[in-house]
Amino acid sequence: MGTLLLAAGAFRVAPLQGEMTLSFLGRIADRYGLTVRSLLSTVTKAAGQQDVVGALQGDSEVFLNAAARDRVAALCRVPQVDLRRALPAWTREEPLGCPKERPAARLHNGVETVAAWGPACPGCVAARTGRVAPARVYLAAHQRFCPRHRCWLMSVPGSGGRVVGLSGCPEVVQAQEDHRRLLRRSPVAGSAFEVAEAVTAWWWAQQWPEETLWPARLCATVPKGEEPGRWRVLARGLVTYPETVAVAGMLVDQTMRRRIATQVRDLRGHVPFCLGDLTVLIGELVRCLRRPWLADRLTSCVDGPLFAWAHQYCKAVEVPNCDGQRLLWKIHPAHRPRPLADEPAQYLQEVTVSEAAEAPLPKRRRGHSRQADEAFEAGLTRARAYAAARGHLATRADTLQDGFPLGAWMTNQRMLRLGMPAWRGAALRALDPYWDTPWPTLWQRTYHQAKCHVAERGPVDARGGFPGTGLSLGEWLYLQCTGYLDLHPEQQRLLARLGIDAAAARDARPRRRSQRAGEEEALAHARAWVSEYGSLAGVSVSTVHEGYPLGRWLSDRRGQMGRGVLSPGRAEALTRIDPWWRPPWHMSWQRSYEHACRQLQPVGGGELVAGFPLMDRPAQEWLRIQQRRYHLLQPGQHDLLGRLGLKPETAIAEAPASTVSASAAAVRALGDLQGDEEGAGAVGSLPAVAQHRPLGVSRVGQRPDHRARFDSALVHARAWADVHGHLAVPRDTQQSGFVLGAWLFGQRNRAKQRARKGEHASPHLEQLAAIDPWWNPPWDLHWQRNYYRARDAIRAGRGADTAGGLPIGKDALGIWVQRQCTLYDSLHPDQQHLLAAIGITRGAARARVSPRDSRRLTTTPRFDTDIAHARSYAARYGHLVARSSEEHEGFPIGRWLAEHRQRARKRNGTSPQARVLADLDPWWNPPWSFTWQRHYHQYRTTRVAGQPISPDLQRWACKQTVLWDQLDPPQQGLLTAIGIHPG
Repeated sequence: MGTLLLAAGAFRVAPLQGEMTLSFLGRIADRYGLTVRSLLSTVTKAAGQQDVVGALQGDSEVFLNAAARDRVAALCRVPQVDLRRALPAWTREEPLGCPKERPAARLHNGVETVAAWGPACPGCVAARTGRVAPARVYLAAHQRFCPRHRCWLMSVPGSGGRVVGLSGCPEVVQAQEDHRRLLRRSPVAGSAFEVAEAVTAWWWAQQWPEETLWPARLCATVPKGEEPGRWRVLARGLVTYPETVAVAGMLVDQTMRRRIATQVRDLRGHVPFCLGDLTVLIGELVRCLRRPWLADRLTSCVDGPLFAWAHQYCKAVEVPNCDGQRLLWKIHPAHRPRPLADEPAQYLQEVTVSEAAEAPLPKRRRGHSRQADEAFEAGLTRARAYAAARGHLATRADTLQDGFPLGAWMTNQRMLRLGMPAWRGAALRALDPYWDTPWPTLWQRTYHQAKCHVAERGPVDARGGFPGTGLSLGEWLYLQCTGYLDLHPEQQRLLARLGIDAAAARDARPRRRSQRAGEEEALAHARAWVSEYGSLAGVSVSTVHEGYPLGRWLSDRRGQMGRGVLSPGRAEALTRIDPWWRPPWHMSWQRSYEHACRQLQPVGGGELVAGFPLMDRPAQEWLRIQQRRYHLLQPGQHDLLGRLGLKPETAIAEAPASTVSASAAAVRALGDLQGDEEGAGAVGSLPAVAQHRPLGVSRVGQRPDHRARFDSALVHARAWADVHGHLAVPRDTQQSGFVLGAWLFGQRNRAKQRARKGEHASPHLEQLAAIDPWWNPPWDLHWQRNYYRARDAIRAGRGADTAGGLPIGKDALGIWVQRQCTLYDSLHPDQQHLLAAIGITRGAARARVSPRDSRRLTTTPRFDTDIAHARSYAARYGHLVARSSEEHEGFPIGRWLAEHRQRARKRNGTSPQARVLADLDPWWNPPWSFTWQRHYHQYRTTRVAGQPISPDLQRWACKQTVLWDQLDPPQQGLLTAIGIHPG
């Protein structure tokens, strides 16, 4: 029968424009008296087998391969060209897994694979085909209403759709006319309608009691016998359609967007905290929707698709680039209306749960993850505990709550705030309404401190200098008053709760206190510390004594003393508390001394036993070091050690013999000077640095007690150099058991430290330079070692070519030599001199550079050099809108600018190079068409020069006046500056 049917082809069945393929097959089957399933079996039958994959449902779509399409074309007697033009899914997909010559069909279901569809108008189908038969067509958003027969074409999942009469809803008829007009007028009307649809769907879910138009329209359109609850789910798009079109028209209105941009600039660059900050947007919504009560509902709105759009538009106003315009119409998945395929199933599940005794496991919503919801609940539990303890969620990034990284979790939630589901945002706002703010979180934390202060002591007195507040809090409050006009409006409202309004901020006085009182307070804490610990040596920068930052205060006084700016009275007050509050030696020595004193206190002190057995190990080691280094200590340190019982004769007796003779001679020389009156005068006349210099240390260079060690290390260095010819040794190198690499590393560091301080090089290092002049090069030591390897290889004649005598090949040495040739011009002059000694001259380097490397070097010049050409071009023409093939003084300025524009569009932020180019021409990378910018500059240049304007430019100028409302505000400003105004 199937073969005869295909061979006969008695009836001609023409497709409807935009019809679904399965609907077309259904009408063919109806004409032949068959079912769709039997027709598909007939079309795909070959060699006794059928190839139909998928489940057949009321809203399915079928995709046919080429062989099956040929059979259907023969069956309906319609050419393939007409079928391809009328049926959108006719050639969309080829079923996989079967030979091409064998006919096959694949059925698809669901919103992921089947585009938006709806039932065809029965009256239109009957007029077109002469038969009354159901049909389904692909419908865009503006095609769901048939104006001829006044019916709404509704797609219902799992069925062939439903046709709803709209005789009692004239506003839907007018909305479709407005929708079609909007699509013709604005190129972004389609994207704006999607945003508006998300906005009205969000309002629909709120079920505000003030809304009366939607319930009335819902009752007027409900079919007979339809359950009201189910109809509310199905009819959302129908009921909200007029308001969706009105909101879409408002979003694309250039006049309204310019007014919003003006208000955003009045906010001084702040993004809105809530929709109430954009009164223009709310007022326009109230006007176009004719709902005065909507203003009260939207003023406090801080989430949802409309807030996300307003937030992105405020950012696009500040940075008008292509990315900002693209993100303006982006709808976050959490804000998209749920597919209608999920809504009836959800409603049926809710009804079943209310009737059943036990609730079944809820079905996973499309696009949602139970794991993500469970992770959010875990974080919300910790956030709830944190908010209960502190009253806010302004956490630091490193905050931990019961071992959970709450700070990092809150940071992630703030980053995802605009795309967050409504229930998550509501849960966080219930804990803290200001959990995410446009201003820094640090500001919010400090505000909560001020809020606690107000709760305890009442509103702050800004005019009186914030009395009763702490120093840091008072300074912060005064800082907010000085920058009150630059704060976000919501920040100003928060400060008003503390008692700081605009008038109070204008008359605020700084929080001042008596400098004498502050100094006395600090000295009192210092005395208390000394009475408890015995000295100020243990006070570090981070020390806090009874809530006072004693360490920071004392560190400032020590720094002022070192710079010579501390007043004598303050220095004397600290000296009375502790004579050694700022010793001339390192504070670590003083702390070790105080530790040794505390070790002696339990045994009476004043006397040391040999070996120091009554002290702990750190104190013993420290005292032994003082015995060995006694001759290097300053007189004040000698006096302090004398109080411990460490006498000069004891220390010298324990010191090494080589240092005893030097120390004794120095002591005798000092005694001779002190015994003579002129000598005593000479000592008194020495500079302070010379008086405190440890005995036995030379003015510049090596210390005498370290000279023997240096000579010993020098012997190992000469032995290494004799074998290898250099001192570029790795850090872990050992020579005869001596750590030569580590020792040379230390010598290089000391030499570089002296060079950074502007001091002369130590004379003893000249002996290292005599061994190897490049023992401490100004470049990396790895380069020096590779150089010596190349030198040895060239001298040995290994790996050399016949042309230049240089190492070649793909080994490490050959690659290094090739790299030096490539980068020859960027090397240090001394590096070039060293390379010339082994035959790598400038000419030899250029000869070794490959053409590919030379092209790379010539086509990628440095930015600092290229910007000079751009600056010259901008000075000549007044802009940087150069064609890609244009050159300026031999430089490819057009291609260079095109590359930088491409990089700027790929970056999220603004690069330093882009900022330099923006200084030369603010519109060097415009967010609109580059051709428009080039025509603008041609028109401007011609007009400024007083030359006649060409007909092409005249037509371009007239076109701008016609399309004025579709231009961006910056484009309108540029045109106004050259005398082009809207027509």
